[in-house]
Amino acid sequence: MALKITSNLFSSTLLIITFSFLISLITNLIYSSLRVDGAKTFTIGRGFSIDLIHPSSKLSPLVNHVASADLIPDAFGGSYLLNFSVGTPPQFQLAVADTGSGFIWIQCQPCQCYNQKFPIYAPTNSSTYEEQPCHSPKCSEFAHCEGGICTYYVDYVDKSSSSGEVATETLSLYSSSGEKISFPNILFGCGRNSRSTSRDPGLSGIVGLGFSSFSLVSQIASTFDQRFSFCFVPLAKLDVPSKLSFGDKVDVSGPGTHVTPLLVKPSRPSYYLTLIGLSIGNIRLELLNNSSTTFQVGNIIIDSGTTFTFLPTWLYNQLILVVRQAIHVEPVVDGGSSSTVLCYRALNSTDVPPITMHLLGADLPLSVENIMHPDPQGYQCLAFRPTENEAFFGSVTQTNFLVAYDLENMSVSFKATDCTNMA
Repeated sequence: MALKITSNLFSSTLLIITFSFLISLITNLIYSSLRVDGAKTFTIGRGFSIDLIHPSSKLSPLVNHVASADLIPDAFGGSYLLNFSVGTPPQFQLAVADTGSGFIWIQCQPCQCYNQKFPIYAPTNSSTYEEQPCHSPKCSEFAHCEGGICTYYVDYVDKSSSSGEVATETLSLYSSSGEKISFPNILFGCGRNSRSTSRDPGLSGIVGLGFSSFSLVSQIASTFDQRFSFCFVPLAKLDVPSKLSFGDKVDVSGPGTHVTPLLVKPSRPSYYLTLIGLSIGNIRLELLNNSSTTFQVGNIIIDSGTTFTFLPTWLYNQLILVVRQAIHVEPVVDGGSSSTVLCYRALNSTDVPPITMHLLGADLPLSVENIMHPDPQGYQCLAFRPTENEAFFGSVTQTNFLVAYDLENMSVSFKATDCTNMA
């Protein structure tokens, strides 16, 4: 994680404070009719599940202003968004829940910020906000300070970035069953200067679920251990909520469970698996490292924030050639080029050949929903893409699997599941 010192943005005028207070009151009024305000207290020792809602779904909080700790997948960017609250009294936020990030940050007033859908968090309106001084043990990994206060800087591949103070605050999640659970003293970044490359990001920030002592998973480990899971519904059924679960609800076992080692790399929050190859029907494609007879361990990132599965270009080219030959329907475009996406105007499920992903210790049979996805033009397209950089195991390929992360035993479990029926 890159860090830098930022300019002093603590001072605020009485007008800004007054405006922030009014915004906070308005926010509370917006949510006064929602069940989160009367949420039941969570009972320690049980699992906790959060709904995952698509932004275009009629269940989306962006459409209906529902703020019940929903996660909303962005079908085009691949991100899942989490509704939660920070502060006392609570101020609701909408942020990316990202397994590829190891830090939590949200935009804070006053700031040089991009536009967001929800009111920007005002730390002056919270009794539980606490900046971290430079001498705090929690500041040791951030290295930079300004005016005696610990500061952070993060940037991303898409050129977006955020910087500000490191602080602690109470963070609350709200389940779809009406339970509320609050975690005090969660370390996060109070963003005073944020940049987004999206035209209309609408987001408060990022909630990192990656491998880091500062991720949400690590900071709530005393309650739920270091276990969590996703269950993504197919893109054609986005009006049914998907699930993010913690604790007891993460248990995955029994027939049909596929377990593969989970790997991490120094200074990287991403989770890595080992892909050995792919089978399309009875044709097997081996993933070899530079045409050698060995494969690289930890060669594919499993990511909640990437829609498609990205394969090395040479392997992708072989894949679409085999798939094109197996599907006896004319594609919309020729799938013989690495620069094209293989799409069809109409396909029956019987037209799509079976594909198996061979992971280390696990052969994962894919369903049609994992292999093909609907695009905005109504075509059915192969849910794989080429890359000259790192490979990614995307969310479409994880559809209708209960995908459980066990960071204590460093493993990921997959079990074919109808995610539309998850309780």
